[in-house]
Amino acid sequence: MAASLANRGARWIGQETQAELAQLFVFVSSRRLLGYSTMAALLSAAVGTWGHLPLPAVVLTCAFCMGAPRGALWGLRRRRQQRLVSQLPDALQLWASLLRSGLGLMPALSQLASRQQEPLGSELRLVLGECRLGLPVDRAMNSLRLRVGTNELRMLGTLLHAHRELGGNLAEALERLSATLRSRLGMEARIRSLTAQGRLQGAVVGLLPLLLALALCFMEPAAMHALFSTSRGAACITLILALEAAGFVLIRRIVRIDV
Repeated sequence: MAASLANRGARWIGQETQAELAQLFVFVSSRRLLGYSTMAALLSAAVGTWGHLPLPAVVLTCAFCMGAPRGALWGLRRRRQQRLVSQLPDALQLWASLLRSGLGLMPALSQLASRQQEPLGSELRLVLGECRLGLPVDRAMNSLRLRVGTNELRMLGTLLHAHRELGGNLAEALERLSATLRSRLGMEARIRSLTAQGRLQGAVVGLLPLLLALALCFMEPAAMHALFSTSRGAACITLILALEAAGFVLIRRIVRIDV
């Protein structure tokens, strides 16, 4: 029975999470992820009970601990994507220079993979291994795009596919793509700097009611008890959470500008 529950919990945490972490070259079993999440949830429940926190706050904290692996996965993937995309313009420029020096497509790709830092270096070495097994370069780049999930790699895959079907000067095309990506990254950095104040305001406004409620739980526990023990209080909490979620989505849509 215990083994069956452990297997179900491992699948719930997810073997999907384990597979996605493996794509990021982070190899952790789903059982270990489940164990860490359960330990964190039990510890937070013990601390909440010792601190006489309201039951909904303890439940929300435990739920947050159980969902932490997915959040950590999202953060790791986001950070890896940003680092990989920032490496692309210089890598494409180097690839074009190697082609202009007289190297063929695959020798130039091999030289490029050996000179790149992580995470682009490991991904290019994986692409090179797939090409050595007989996969065309454009299809190997397409599989890289599916692993990483960025539009910049889609542009590169389309370019390589067009070159394989139609031919042409690949070095010149890579240089143009490198210049395009560099200007695009510069524009995205400028947009992030212009919207930084709005994103900070959204975070402060969203967290302020929650922090105020937590402070009142310690300062006025008798007054806050009615909020968690009556039907009207439950309705107020539901309305507050719904408004918080709607405000978060609205502010995110306002400050998010696609290039």
